[in-house]
Amino acid sequence: MNRKKRNLLLLLLATAAVGVLLWLIAGAEEPESDEHDHEHTVTETDGDAGRESGVLLNYSADELKTLTISNARAKYTAYVNAKSGEVAFKELEGYPVNAKFMETVWFGSVQMIYQDIVGSTKDKDYDPKTYGFDKPSVTVKAVCRNGKSYTFRAGKKTPGYENDVYYLTVSGDSRIYVCTLDSAFFMGDSYYLSDDIFSDFDTDSDGKQKKDIRIGAITLTGAAFSGEFRMKPCTTADMTSPFYGYAYQVTAPVHWPVRESAASMLVYDLQYLMADDVAVLKPTRKQLAAYGLAKPYLTVSFTRNGKSCVMYCSRPKNEKMYAMLKDHDILYELNTNSLSVLHQLSPENLYSINAMSVTMEALSGISLTAPGQKCDIAVTRRENENSVAESDVIYTYSVAKDGEERKYSSFTKLIKQLNGSAITRWNVKAPSGKPAITLTLSFFDEPKEKHKPQRILFYKVSDREYAVVREGLPVNTVPAAWVRTLLSDFEEF
Repeated sequence: MNRKKRNLLLLLLATAAVGVLLWLIAGAEEPESDEHDHEHTVTETDGDAGRESGVLLNYSADELKTLTISNARAKYTAYVNAKSGEVAFKELEGYPVNAKFMETVWFGSVQMIYQDIVGSTKDKDYDPKTYGFDKPSVTVKAVCRNGKSYTFRAGKKTPGYENDVYYLTVSGDSRIYVCTLDSAFFMGDSYYLSDDIFSDFDTDSDGKQKKDIRIGAITLTGAAFSGEFRMKPCTTADMTSPFYGYAYQVTAPVHWPVRESAASMLVYDLQYLMADDVAVLKPTRKQLAAYGLAKPYLTVSFTRNGKSCVMYCSRPKNEKMYAMLKDHDILYELNTNSLSVLHQLSPENLYSINAMSVTMEALSGISLTAPGQKCDIAVTRRENENSVAESDVIYTYSVAKDGEERKYSSFTKLIKQLNGSAITRWNVKAPSGKPAITLTLSFFDEPKEKHKPQRILFYKVSDREYAVVREGLPVNTVPAAWVRTLLSDFEEF
């Protein structure tokens, strides 16, 4: 149970305790009132000699008009929103908040019991520093709808009690009480602002929260990326598509499938991301710099439920990462242990792990040019009689090398070898000289999209590896042993 839920539970228990206490002491004789204009019921606590307990405040929440709460972290003016019926803070209007947490101070300010009376501000030896009243930890002024008001102040924590027990005084009353105050009275923006980073993006026209969160195209920029890294969902149901079966494909800097596990983890992070805390509300430039967001380490631009969203992130450090949305002025703190992949995004983590990733049913041909070796492989297909509908077309394939028919099973083996390459290094520099091997892949046409031939160049970097250049951009290197095996397979095909 987190601290906020715990505090709400304590509030409910405290409210119940007040009701029980009022019932038990309803017939008790009340002492004469001090100068405080509200009478308090005092009873002796059995088994706790020397301590008095009773009801300090007993109002109805409906009697309240406003509350002004001042503590070391913030100052708020609380009221009940006429439209929503929820408790609101004037200073946090327009921001996503935890209305239930605000209710804690609202109800906690109208009903209160005390555990003891330990002195009076009229005592000759009274010193406000002794009780912490020289610098109150919290001051609450309540204004009622009938125009009357009262103020209570909390000082230091009371020794010998639990953590949430404080010295307290009420306006018009000289007695010094020992009372339990919920921690909500001492909190600031980070407590009352919601940890739901994307709450503004997840509401419909009626203000209701959407249950299904849809993530669309994603663009990544930052220190780990050289330029824009753009991804888009793959929605094709056509097996002839070279990206069939993948959830996302990279469209820049090159066309490449996104590793399935990486795509699912990134989408999950963007769907269900919750902050661990609110670090700063309305951060200054100095604060943005201090939290690493003056020049973000990572920028994630994506669509969420059809709305454009831009999130700026700091460099992860000490298991923490800070984030902020464009046009929003709340700076959030994230715990990297709660993230799947957002804190370690890079092209290496996103690209499909194989240097070649080709859907065999998508290929209409392959051309290979290498020293002393050249071949053209053509694939033809015809619709199978077993096709039952246009949306469920079944094809029969045949393959030929340089005009001579070959077994399709041999072609399957060749493509398996083509897709079986392991990547040695990513983000390699542009190689110089002429390519050692040129591989051109041609694809069948999909009804809604025509796949242009892709030319893949292999440059010998050393005796151990070749650099792969795809669509004019260097991508990665592959082992030289794999290249030699591939050339051999093309020769034997």
